[in-house]
Amino acid sequence: MAGTLNQSDIDRLVAEAAQSSAPSIYRFDGSRFPTANQVQPKAFDFRTPIHLAEAEIRRIRTIHTGFISTISARFSSLLRADMSLKLAKLTTMPYGKFAESMKNPTHISLFKVDQLPGIGILEIHPRLAISMTNRMLGGRGSTSDEERYLTEIEIALLEEIVDIIVNEWCRQWKDERQYSGRQIGHENNPRFLQACSNDTVMLALTIEALAGDNVELIQIGVPYNMLEPIAKNMHSRRSRDLQVQPDIKPQQWRSSYNQISVPLVADWEVPGVNVSDVLRLRVGDVLEMPKTTLNNTRVRIANAPRFSAQAGCENGHVAIQITSEIQPAQKQ
Repeated sequence: MAGTLNQSDIDRLVAEAAQSSAPSIYRFDGSRFPTANQVQPKAFDFRTPIHLAEAEIRRIRTIHTGFISTISARFSSLLRADMSLKLAKLTTMPYGKFAESMKNPTHISLFKVDQLPGIGILEIHPRLAISMTNRMLGGRGSTSDEERYLTEIEIALLEEIVDIIVNEWCRQWKDERQYSGRQIGHENNPRFLQACSNDTVMLALTIEALAGDNVELIQIGVPYNMLEPIAKNMHSRRSRDLQVQPDIKPQQWRSSYNQISVPLVADWEVPGVNVSDVLRLRVGDVLEMPKTTLNNTRVRIANAPRFSAQAGCENGHVAIQITSEIQPAQKQ
């Protein structure tokens, strides 16, 4: 029988809560962890267990686009006919809604990735399954509009196709870790399938397959707890990439540079002259320059001003003596 709190008990609990700056953490039996226990609470959204950044969502979409291209080539080789597949939709939805999207009857394969928790679901539309198995038996791959349950022979043949899809899906994550998958069962009615709770968030991949003149669907549903280790690896890898500093190598002088010819010019800024005076200039005319002109000689290297210098004569030759380096602001 549950006890009743009196006013003194309520006041005591309120006082304890006011004194404690850290949140109270309780065990499953209702007892509280001692303050000495270093427990760090972490927010957790049970409807969306993991959060993917935009870059990671784009990477997942890119991975699945490559995955579809790969299985399309594998199917064409296995069936000895062109098999056109394309990504129709990649989204998240609750398991209950994902189960409602599956046909009845249909072919549902359950697969398990040994290194990941949870169970993945693969649905192949029955008309597409019949067309593929018919082609594997040497037929033309044509089907009728009738939707029916698959025979035992067709299910056995379809296992090879399911293995290709599951193994290729696992192989697409090789940059994160090596994964291996396997089939663990099959079903033909989604009403009897309860792989997880109805509110479990699923990553749902829908693939459009062109079988003859008809476009049929292949669906892959993966629960988020199955993707969580992959998402953590993607998070940590992205963090490492952001923290890696570029390897800046020190510049090294090469002996081959010594023979490169670089033009070096010493010049002065001429005072402003009217256009009419410029038009009257002739050979032999003299332009008067300020007395400080020789002290403000500019030295250009490869046509870029680099140094200030003083011009003069030495041993019968015109010479310049570098006095300072021109700063970037002065070069402009």
